[in-house]
Amino acid sequence: MTQNRILFIALSLVLASLLTACSKKLADPGSSVASTSSSVASATEAAPKVSTAPDTSTAPVASSTAVSSDLHDDDGNPVPLLPFEIEKIALSNAQLGALPFFGLPQGYKPMNAPSIREWARFPVRLGNGLHWVSGRTWSAIIDFDNDAGKEFSPLELQRNLENLITAAGGTKVFEGPMARTMYYGPELKYEIGDGFIDVVNHSRATANVYVIRQAQRNVWVQLNVDELIAGLVVVEEVPFKATAKWTESFPYVSMPAGYEDRGRPTQRGFDRFPFWVGDHFEQVEGRTWQGDFVRKEETYSMDEVRRNLEAMMASVKGVLLFAGRLSQEQSDSVPESVVSAYSKGANFVWSNYELRVYRVDLPDGRQVWIHARIGSGAAGWVVVERKGFVQSAVLLPASELKQQLDHAGKVALQVNFATDKIEILPDSEPQIEQVVQLLNDDPSLKLAVNGHTDNSGDKLSNQALSEGRAASVVAALTAKGIDTSRLSAAGFGDSQPVADNGSEEGKAKNRRVELVKQ
Repeated sequence: MTQNRILFIALSLVLASLLTACSKKLADPGSSVASTSSSVASATEAAPKVSTAPDTSTAPVASSTAVSSDLHDDDGNPVPLLPFEIEKIALSNAQLGALPFFGLPQGYKPMNAPSIREWARFPVRLGNGLHWVSGRTWSAIIDFDNDAGKEFSPLELQRNLENLITAAGGTKVFEGPMARTMYYGPELKYEIGDGFIDVVNHSRATANVYVIRQAQRNVWVQLNVDELIAGLVVVEEVPFKATAKWTESFPYVSMPAGYEDRGRPTQRGFDRFPFWVGDHFEQVEGRTWQGDFVRKEETYSMDEVRRNLEAMMASVKGVLLFAGRLSQEQSDSVPESVVSAYSKGANFVWSNYELRVYRVDLPDGRQVWIHARIGSGAAGWVVVERKGFVQSAVLLPASELKQQLDHAGKVALQVNFATDKIEILPDSEPQIEQVVQLLNDDPSLKLAVNGHTDNSGDKLSNQALSEGRAASVVAALTAKGIDTSRLSAAGFGDSQPVADNGSEEGKAKNRRVELVKQ
């Protein structure tokens, strides 16, 4: 490909959003809704036409009655979602190979590696709106091979593909403006994200939509062409099969098949997490788990994650408490300490993804809450099994503190702190009093107060937390009359574990403040 052509295509894609303003009338419904006697759902607005639609007067088309839609274009106007009478398409017995089923004309090729999804949904262009189709998908930007010695021709590409599709029993059901503005609204641009978004990033493109109806599947093809480049989407529409299963052990949820953890999930023996239930955050306490995941090989799909989550929750009669997106104000109201602690599962900005909140009431009385983040490139869960607090720290009297210091030179102090904070909780006051008594009983004793954390969170945060907690203990002792020259404070983050961080019990042991004899 010549340098000038590469530059021309790049500028075309980058400036597509600016050119949209000059082509708003492409999205105008006008008279583009086809009647039941029309063969192609075409539009009357001016748009580049590269071929004449075949006469298939018995072909079904999009109904003029839109189904309920929460979609908007990038100007805030509602985007109709249209039903389609697939049963009126003649059955095809053509033997099709592997996805994408159809080869490209000589000299044409995908510009980059095609995006392939095991399951996704794509809104094909129909009538004055869109129509969702779901299944296994293939999509790519189509360009010409510079070594072929010819230039890109939209007519050549479309005519070749149309002939192949027609020979396979396909029917054209739409030809008209692609209406880029529909695809770039606030909801849809996230849904079709990686891969799909490239093939609709052409403000002057004409969309050509075909469907092949077969006994066990339908095949949808949308070819978007302008004078420079094309975008091709193929969807093999088949029934959905859930692969994520509810399990018998905490955290109970699982990933869909083909997905993998992006980093190690983390757990806490007891914590509090805010779940949005539509009008307020419900504070749920108990043991917590968080993790996030991506597709191993094929392209990530929001709809694959969403459908698996819905099936998994239905299997245990989970109650959907919220579905949608948080506002910026709601997201900003979450304490920074919570956002940081649960960034793996809930991300750092809670308003930039689709959120589902479920509650599962198990037969034995246990209650499990799920905050499901369905992002455009990855997904994450935060799970809390609701339960009351169980005291795990015990008071060490001054005599036992002295005994362990004399024997081992150090002792782990039983002090409780607020989650991810340096403030000592009031229930630790008796333990602080015992350390004061220890120091008053032996005026020559000097102590180093060392803070330690488990490996949850990032190392810089853990280091700061351990230093702050050690300093809080020193401050509490000096406030009770202990001379500062007898004490020092230091933090070591998660660098000196005394147990395996792979279990909650081990993490609890690693979260400690130690007194070290000087």
